[in-house]
Amino acid sequence: MSATADSNSRIERLQESVSADFTTTTWVLIPIGIGINAIGGFIASTLKLPLFLDNIGTMLIGILAGPWAAVVTGALANIVQAMLGNPVQLAFMPVPIVIGFVTGVLARRGWFDSVKKAVVPAVVLTFVAWIIATPIVVLVFGGVTSSGTSLVTATLVASGRSLIESAASAQLAVEFVDKGGSTFVAYFIGKSVPTRFLPPQGQDIYS
Repeated sequence: MSATADSNSRIERLQESVSADFTTTTWVLIPIGIGINAIGGFIASTLKLPLFLDNIGTMLIGILAGPWAAVVTGALANIVQAMLGNPVQLAFMPVPIVIGFVTGVLARRGWFDSVKKAVVPAVVLTFVAWIIATPIVVLVFGGVTSSGTSLVTATLVASGRSLIESAASAQLAVEFVDKGGSTFVAYFIGKSVPTRFLPPQGQDIYS
């Protein structure tokens, strides 16, 4: 009975954690986060930049609303981008889902309370994205995708490195700039929003 009660308690806590993320304000912000991702991804894809720029909105929702809202934002954003002509995004869906969850958890634990503390999430999210995205790039796409990152990979391959080493190195370099920079962009976007328009988590962080 105690094990059953403990299990039920954990389920109830999880349900409370999930429901706490989805306030009315959060539901208004989620489409904005999706739009930010789509615009950033479109710019990077169109200009063939060695960046992605498609997780800023996911990170923003993670900071303001929490991990579960960010997971929904990241997943829906990739579906929208795929429907808009970039089907590669579907293969990379695990990346924004995990990025959103980790961002929300770190924000909830106080790592976005100041710009100095945000350095830690910037580093963590860089490596999280790298660990998840690199196997997808290598195993699904053979090291070559439609993003500008492939140019970096091709340059490294031409220098004599193996495909796997080149893809991993290129991905890490790009993620360092992309996810590290996106972390701070998301932080300052959230900081610019008036407190009265923020979900409870965002109010706690930026108050």
